[in-house]
Amino acid sequence: METETFNRKAAIWAGMALVTVSIGANIPYSALISLFDYDDVLRRPAGEALALFHSRGAPLVLAWWTFALSALGLAGVAALVGEALKGGKAQLSSGFTMFGVISGVLQGAALLRWTFVIPHLAESYVNAAPGSAERASLLATYDMLNGFAGAGMGEHLGQILLMVWTFGVGLALARMGGAMRWIGAFGLVTLPVWIVGQTELLALSIPGLPVIEVIPYAFMAWEVWMLVLGVALLAKALRQDAVDGSRQPLASPA
Repeated sequence: METETFNRKAAIWAGMALVTVSIGANIPYSALISLFDYDDVLRRPAGEALALFHSRGAPLVLAWWTFALSALGLAGVAALVGEALKGGKAQLSSGFTMFGVISGVLQGAALLRWTFVIPHLAESYVNAAPGSAERASLLATYDMLNGFAGAGMGEHLGQILLMVWTFGVGLALARMGGAMRWIGAFGLVTLPVWIVGQTELLALSIPGLPVIEVIPYAFMAWEVWMLVLGVALLAKALRQDAVDGSRQPLASPA
């Protein structure tokens, strides 16, 4: 039976991690919108973005740091979900788990540039003379960092690996049946939106490519899926407790 191989303890940890990361990531994300006009600011000229970054100071740096930590938290979530779904009907392969872990690491590492590199660029840019060669060099460095670490490594590659992980988890949940089947289907439905959203990133290097800006909607839908999955795993673990408790033999009278 499925309940005989369902890892209740792992499901509890995975459920708590899913709920924590899906909710917790919105705190720094909201701060970035308020402080830095994220993510529209990424499409502004580099000089405007660096000047705005410098003007916001330590609160913005801390917001980026906590946002990066929430992305790194995805690596832990993927590992815990992999442990919770590796048995029974689910049988999520370790390969899919690995893709999820790597995605979290890549996205977190890319975001950390805003904590440990961009602040120095912004300060140097503000202190440099307008129109100077130093400013031009700093602007080029900012654009290259965002192009490689941001769009290339963090967003594009990180999201592709995230899609692979979501695909694997969605199929594993479908095999479990019941409510989990529908939760798995919900995760799978977000994938076409992620794929279409990649046009926005590819257009940075392919002028004229039609762009459909849907990544924010894919991200929001995916976070809802994470939250629902976390609650479902916790509920399943609690039901398992109730089933196991009902199977315990009654104590013999003294």
